[in-house]
Amino acid sequence: MSVVLNDFIEAEGLEPGDRLPPERDLATKLGLPRTALRRMLAALEQEGRLIRHVGRGTFIAGNGVSSTALRPPAGKAVDALRTYPAEVFEARLIIEPKVAALAALRATRQEIEEMQKSIARGGSADSLRDFEKWDSVFHRIIVEAARNGLLAALYETIHTVRAGNLWGKMKEQSLTPERMKAYIGSHQDILEAIKDRDSKEAERHMYNHIVSARENILGRTI
Repeated sequence: MSVVLNDFIEAEGLEPGDRLPPERDLATKLGLPRTALRRMLAALEQEGRLIRHVGRGTFIAGNGVSSTALRPPAGKAVDALRTYPAEVFEARLIIEPKVAALAALRATRQEIEEMQKSIARGGSADSLRDFEKWDSVFHRIIVEAARNGLLAALYETIHTVRAGNLWGKMKEQSLTPERMKAYIGSHQDILEAIKDRDSKEAERHMYNHIVSARENILGRTI
């Protein structure tokens, strides 16, 4: 289980002397129960990778690092640039169902055909990398079909985070052949609603699809 916290530290580029977010915030950002997070923190402290100070927080340890050398946490401007899987799902649930609803009203015949092709390619993918590629293509075509430049720009930020190392490792660990098949089925349900120009159904299917992915990756609902 400590691999999730290790991946977080690596993805954030934290160095000796950097302080981890408060326990409650870190548990929320990683989508973990606090009891599980505490076990991870204790394990890494035993390995000498963390230094925990009552009332001050938990810091990344390292050669030559002492309590006087511990740096304060990054400013709010830097923290604002960081995001985590739990936050990504919150943003996706706000943005993507509405994007799907708009796509149902605005998608061209060519875009609908491209969505169908991406579903077929994803269903026949023989590697995780190919499956992820076509999963991404499907979602991005829907965003394009919504014809809203601002929403498209917001989605690109989400897409960039999803392409990161931490997200990729969590997604890879969660995927099974059964879940990939279920995702393909969800994509088809979304597409059928778009074909029918049924914006409410497209929105509903996209919402349910993201909720399912969140449960598979984070292991619980939020």
